[in-house]
Amino acid sequence: MTNPSWKDLARKKVEAKPDGLWNMVVPYVSGPRLLRLTVVELDDQQAVVGKTWRPTANDQCSANGILKTAQSKSPFLLDTAPFGALIGKIGGSTADLPDTSPTAGPYPGKKPFACGEYAVVALASTDSGPLFLSMNDGPEFFADHAGELWVLIEEAPV
Repeated sequence: MTNPSWKDLARKKVEAKPDGLWNMVVPYVSGPRLLRLTVVELDDQQAVVGKTWRPTANDQCSANGILKTAQSKSPFLLDTAPFGALIGKIGGSTADLPDTSPTAGPYPGKKPFACGEYAVVALASTDSGPLFLSMNDGPEFFADHAGELWVLIEEAPV
């Protein structure tokens, strides 16, 4: 199997407390293609940055989130990912909740996924829209968040 030919698409800051629920990091992507998302230690000016953020005043975590927490905060933006994890979606807006069904809601085709510190996401030919990233938590708890992560987004043909 050959290694995909990755091309840099963007290096973006992902705020733990965005204006809305999601950080728009790429205005438009479309399939078919692969997207690779990697949390990095250098920002867009090549300055060293941290690789952790705070989902609460008492908790700090990496983009992989916290597997067990004493808090029962549900529903999360993405119930299949850990609390505090970096998550993404294709399509929709900065203010909407992701749909798990491709035909549900006002923005059909939203594709939510867990990123963590590293992910490769395959976009089908029918997947298109803005690429959004955020911290996984319940929308009512976003005021508790602090920090930011930097993510390198790359693309490759399939």
